[in-house]
Amino acid sequence: MTYKTVSALAVALLLAAAGASATKPTEPKMMDAKMVHYLPYTKAAYDAASGMKRVLFFHATWCPNCRAADADILKKLDEIPADVVIFKTDYDKEVALKKQYGITAQHTFVLVDEGGKALKKWAGGKLSTIISKTQN
Repeated sequence: MTYKTVSALAVALLLAAAGASATKPTEPKMMDAKMVHYLPYTKAAYDAASGMKRVLFFHATWCPNCRAADADILKKLDEIPADVVIFKTDYDKEVALKKQYGITAQHTFVLVDEGGKALKKWAGGKLSTIISKTQN
């Protein structure tokens, strides 16, 4: 990861943390260096991660499978490859993204290319599935 990418992600994290901390104090501390690879979706953070493998995780707080996947990812942050960023994307609020990628169910993941085109889309899984889908 280049210095420019890390700097851009740090700025995006600061912006995301400022918004997240005011509304959700139970969210993970966004300034944790490991959180650079797993963070809430914001357009700024998503754009800052261009050049990396970006995965949108359409998460719903009311979904038990989403909560299990979230817990698995948080427990294994060290296992996320350095070139992968997973964006925890609010299934209920990100209506335009759902429409853009044809998402009809929560707990859906989308690997996108540099231009935002879906390369792979799958339903379900934990971190091991995300890693396998991003490595080939």
